Amino acid sequence: MSPGLPAIVIASAVLLAGCQATLNSSYLQLRDQAANPPASQYFLAATTETAAASPSEKSGTDADRFSEDVQKTLLDQKRRWEAALSAPSERVALADFKPGNYTEYKHLAEAADLDERLADGIELDLLEGLVHELNPGLKAAREDVKATIQQYSQAAYLDNILQQYTAFTKQLNTKIGHPRHKGMAAMSFPFPDTLALKGQVVNEEIEIARRKQEIVLRDLLTRMRDAYFNYLFVNEAIAINRENQKLLEQMIKVAQAKIRVDKAKYSAVIMAQVELSKLANAIITLEEQRETLIARINTLLNRPADAALGDPHPIADTDVALSLDELYPTALERHQELQQQRLRISKMETIVELATRMAVPDVSLGASYFEDRMRLSSGVDGPASFMTKRTLNNRQSPWFGQRDAYIREVEIKGGAMKEMLTAMEDQTRFRVKQEHFGLNTAKRSISLYRTTLLPQAGQALEAAGAAYRSGKTDFLTFLDTERTLLKFRLEEQRALRDFRVHLARLEQLVGHALPRKPLELQDVQTIMIKDKK
Repeated sequence: MSPGLPAIVIASAVLLAGCQATLNSSYLQLRDQAANPPASQYFLAATTETAAASPSEKSGTDADRFSEDVQKTLLDQKRRWEAALSAPSERVALADFKPGNYTEYKHLAEAADLDERLADGIELDLLEGLVHELNPGLKAAREDVKATIQQYSQAAYLDNILQQYTAFTKQLNTKIGHPRHKGMAAMSFPFPDTLALKGQVVNEEIEIARRKQEIVLRDLLTRMRDAYFNYLFVNEAIAINRENQKLLEQMIKVAQAKIRVDKAKYSAVIMAQVELSKLANAIITLEEQRETLIARINTLLNRPADAALGDPHPIADTDVALSLDELYPTALERHQELQQQRLRISKMETIVELATRMAVPDVSLGASYFEDRMRLSSGVDGPASFMTKRTLNNRQSPWFGQRDAYIREVEIKGGAMKEMLTAMEDQTRFRVKQEHFGLNTAKRSISLYRTTLLPQAGQALEAAGAAYRSGKTDFLTFLDTERTLLKFRLEEQRALRDFRVHLARLEQLVGHALPRKPLELQDVQTIMIKDKK
């Protein structure tokens, strides 16, 4: 062994130990850096700029305060709507009774003895009050309004969600070592005026839902009144036919007595029995019709169709206090479908304004940074792949066509809705004229029967009955007179029903209870003289 060999071995060992220590030191440093990475250049630049910014630049609270005020306004409107919908006066505005009566009907709807109360007898006001609480269709319309009110919260908090930071991460592959990079952070700042327009859209949407609720209530009241008036007519028709049955039975006894003394023919009894059979069949038909009307009323009250329902109480008939010329503007102003269409047009115009504002994108703050940590593994030293960048994304969004086309589409639809509103107004005028004509026709018929035909037919029947008993006329003449009186009595009740139905439909067109006046009936000759003048 050479004398210098141990020295070389020792020197090599020392050198290797030194290199090992150096490597261990580098490894420990890298491990510490991985566990506690140093702040990036973007972070340092951002914090430096924020610290150096002026108080006015740091606060930026004017827009924030305005946005918070708009949000507070929306939530206040929501609370006001909820309070208004819970008030009884809002729920009975279309009915012809006071909120105090409604409270009584509400308690009755919840009472355990409701079925017994309705089986004893019914009144129109009672049915109108109960339909507010018991009809499921009206309950559904109320829930729709409540659901629409929740859009206030959605509109108020949507911008808060949009203002939250979002991160976008996309893997970059440099093909050298393990990639390390930062994610992109972005934040949007919606314009406060767009939030105000959204609130206006929600407010108009709630108004539309409220008109829908009023339409449901109005139509329910009209259907209930129609059923009640028909129920009254059927009951009166049954009573009239039974009175005629008793009259015919009495005249049959007279005819049988005449046959025994050979003063009448047996054919008179046969004709009377045939007439009795017709009346019995008419009564059966009317009773079946009454059961159908009972099922209709029970259905409107959300009760079983075959539930017991008492006889209807008579009502005091009144006439509308407005002339035809006064009904036209009232219907055009108060008819719920017209109000709903006007609200839709206003909502469409608000949407156009909102879409025009939103065509310019919201201001957003975005930043991204990528640090290339591959220098140690590849031995290449250089600057970061992406330098620190902090930009305010104030891009000018060009009108590529889709937004402009959408706004044009909404504007055209708005014009179409205005034309549809004109057509609806024309149709409303026609329907008012039609119902007013039916109302006057029914009123003239009532006057004709009450003042002229019924008194004359009654006198003729009394004379025919007396003449038949004394043998001065035959039984066929008496039957013809009896049929005429029966027909006139039924037609008078039918005209009274038609008058009530036309009046209810007029109120349906107007959208609220019309002012009334006492029903004045004049004979036809007096009406003809007035028309000639």
